[in-house]
Amino acid sequence: MVPKKFKQRYKNTIPDFERFLAYYKKTPQVSIRINTIKISREKFLKTTTLKLKQVPWYKDGFFVGEQASYLANTLEHFLGYFYLQDAASMLPPLVLKPKENESILDLTAAPGSKTTQISQMLNNKGCIIANDNAYERIRALRGNINRLGCMNIAITRFDTRHFPNSQFDKILLDAPCSLEGSMRKYFIKWNEKTIRNFAVLQKKMITRAWQLLKPNGTLVYSTCTYAPEENEGVIQYLLNQNKDAEIEPVKVRGIKMHPGITSFRDTSYSPELKKTARVYIHDYNTSGFYIAKLRKK
Repeated sequence: MVPKKFKQRYKNTIPDFERFLAYYKKTPQVSIRINTIKISREKFLKTTTLKLKQVPWYKDGFFVGEQASYLANTLEHFLGYFYLQDAASMLPPLVLKPKENESILDLTAAPGSKTTQISQMLNNKGCIIANDNAYERIRALRGNINRLGCMNIAITRFDTRHFPNSQFDKILLDAPCSLEGSMRKYFIKWNEKTIRNFAVLQKKMITRAWQLLKPNGTLVYSTCTYAPEENEGVIQYLLNQNKDAEIEPVKVRGIKMHPGITSFRDTSYSPELKKTARVYIHDYNTSGFYIAKLRKK
């Protein structure tokens, strides 16, 4: 059941709102990412018995007819031939556009979906620092890295807000959030206080991320929530605090995304926030996402 306060909060913000609400009663499409470190896309497609449909925005992403619980117990999964990953969560690494000669930091990496995707995009070359601060989450991260055969990832365990001094060409901050884009039928813990608390944490995280970014470097910030306080509000905060921060348009071929919003309730954001992007659950029956791309001038 979608809470009344949730409806009131977003009815004038999310487009085609009644259709959006209807998708909270639907099961999201299950999707996988073929792990080309272990097997070529062509060989996997030739040998698999899974019912696959191409994800339009990523050549190695596929929607699957089978249930996630079944897929996790297949031999192909055990061998690391694919990773169970929401199709929308494949977007942040595509926006980051990592290159083999760049130093890359994933500040909140566990359990590893985006980290291992970046590894794959780099053809298992270069160097990625995958950081998280929770021991149990790092165990999951390490397990996925090993299963997928990623050899270009080093794991660190630091509080994101206090990551040691260093400089990176590209940083991904997939921030912890209130999860509004992924909780189809689970609103028990949803409340506006949680949103405010996450926004405070996210501002501290993105501040540290910016300090770690080289001049002319790229930072991609993402969440799986709709709350402007956790999305546009965090980016606006970064812009206000750092005159060397510049928003770049979020563009990925094969997907039409909604522009970031410029006002919510009594708060206004810079028109530049339109360059950021939103994906809603009723667009492609995936998780909802917010993505911003910033360059340090």
